[in-house]
Parts: sequence; C-alpha cells; structure tokens
Amino acid sequence: MNTPEMQQLKMAWLAAKADGNTGEQMRLLHEYPGEREELIDFIAAYHASGGASAIKQDIPVIAMTQRARQRALDRVFGEAAAVATLTELRKQRKMTKVAAAQGLRLSVDVWNKFEAGAIELTSLTQRQLERLANFFQVSIDQFGNLLQQSQPEIALNRRQTRQGAQSEQQGLQKQSFEQAVARSSMPPAEQAYWLGK
Repeated sequence: MNTPEMQQLKMAWLAAKADGNTGEQMRLLHEYPGEREELIDFIAAYHASGGASAIKQDIPVIAMTQRARQRALDRVFGEAAAVATLTELRKQRKMTKVAAAQGLRLSVDVWNKFEAGAIELTSLTQRQLERLANFFQVSIDQFGNLLQQSQPEIALNRRQTRQGAQSEQQGLQKQSFEQAVARSSMPPAEQAYWLGK
C-alpha cells in the first residue's frame, strides 16, 4: 500500500542512500517494523532497477524479465506503473483508438504510429510531450518510456506465416512526429496545432 507515510519513508531512505548514510538506512528499517516488508521490497526494486546508475534503454529485455520488472514496480509504486506500452495505457483509460486520437486532436493513423512505436521520441518537442502526457495524466518521462516500449502487435491472417508477420514488424520504419503529421489525413488546423505553424 503506497500511503503518504510510506512514500515519505521511501524518500527518507533514498535521501540516506544518496548521502551514503547506512546508519540512517538501517534506522529506518528498525524503527518502522510495520512498514519493513514494503520498504525491503522497495529497496530490492531500487537495486534491481539499477539504483542510482543510469540504465541503458536500448538493451533488449526478454518478455519474462519485463513481466518480473513490471510486477516489482506494481508492488512498489502501485497502479501508476501498471502499464508497459501506450496501447495498455489507452486501454487502462478505457478508450478506443478513435477516442484517444480525437481527444488528442490527432488522426487515427498518427495515433496508430504512436502505439506501434513508429514515432521517434527525440522528434517530439517538450510542448508536444506535455500535451500527450497531460491528456493521459502521466508524467512526460512515463509517456516517453511507454512510447519507447511500444511495439506493433503481431497479427496473423490465414495466409500469413508468423515469420512473415515478424519480418513486417522488423521492417517498421521509425519517423519523426512532424513527418507523421505531415503525411496524415489531419486537417490543416490540427496540423498547425501540433506543429506550431
């Protein structure tokens, strides 16, 4: 349970860790026996996720590791970390693709590119990221992480082999947000809204 008291305890532990104060870290564990188990889970997740060191985002992670990581994040941070892709975020908000696209003032084809991970995160301006993140009520960092983790779903039709579907997925070309908007069916007013022209 991620109560305000537990959040303060986690923040105090992180501050002690940053200061290198192991005595304070141990004191927090001993003085809060009711929260000890949850704090230990938090500490384990902290170290499992790399702690204070930067994690390379471009390293492919196998599905089992992603599920384990997600379960650990869910236990520590609650439901806010319960999604791993933009598709899951949209579904958690109980929205269709059309509703998400309309709410964002995007065309469905552009939103599909977001969900497929075809939009380059680095092509988005701070303002664009703020609009996208605010719509879904997540932080800019969360939205960026979800975009980077989004990949097209493999869908097979009766005449297509799994290998053919995977090669189509691998052939997905990333593009800038500006290119996606310019090539879309969005009206000029909506394009101007997103591109500032």
